[in-house]
Amino acid sequence: MATQLSSKEDYESLLDKYDTWMFDCDGVLWRGDSPIDGAVETLNSSGKRLLFVTNNATKSRKNYKGKFDNIGAQVTVDEIYGSAYAAAVYISSVMKLPKDKKVFVIGMSGLEEELKEEGISFIGGTDSADNTLETFTLANFTLDPDVAAVLCGLDMRINYTKLSKAFQYLTRNPGCQFLVTNEDSTFPTADGLLPGAGSISAPLRFALGRDPISIGKPAKTMLDCIQAK
Repeated sequence: MATQLSSKEDYESLLDKYDTWMFDCDGVLWRGDSPIDGAVETLNSSGKRLLFVTNNATKSRKNYKGKFDNIGAQVTVDEIYGSAYAAAVYISSVMKLPKDKKVFVIGMSGLEEELKEEGISFIGGTDSADNTLETFTLANFTLDPDVAAVLCGLDMRINYTKLSKAFQYLTRNPGCQFLVTNEDSTFPTADGLLPGAGSISAPLRFALGRDPISIGKPAKTMLDCIQAK
């Protein structure tokens, strides 16, 4: 049964019980680029082992390290676990993607950076050929037989071309895996909520009639990644 904390003593007692604490980032430590009042001071003076877990796959761990630096929080890259990083670890360590296979990405540069760090080949993503509003036709599309997975994260340039290519790989390449960085329907910004990665992957789920493997919170895959590292 959950207990409501109401006094300073209640909070001190809770803190004393655990040596390791995991924090979400967006909307918890900051809104946009502005830290939430008291967050930085709490982190820097906690005396605990801290881990930072985020479903935001638009940024790599190095990007997040820069953001922590900018707000004055004393955080190392090894303490940061994003869904982009977890997805790359899952593909390399759990799927054990062969070196001659590729991932088709719906996502942004932070996701691509984590894939590169794990030595994973990919196509799509920020490729200018896929970031277009031109009409997609199968007559102009060549299926890459080496694509063994489609990885979908938050993509602020999502379009019909990306969705169509992903659909082709998932329906025509035997055994092609459907992965999403997380299933969040929204994500918080400084000015309010916007559609999240779960909303980006929704058209594919509907078209395919199947659910993807979800990497980020609250899926156990994210915790497995943290425990493994």
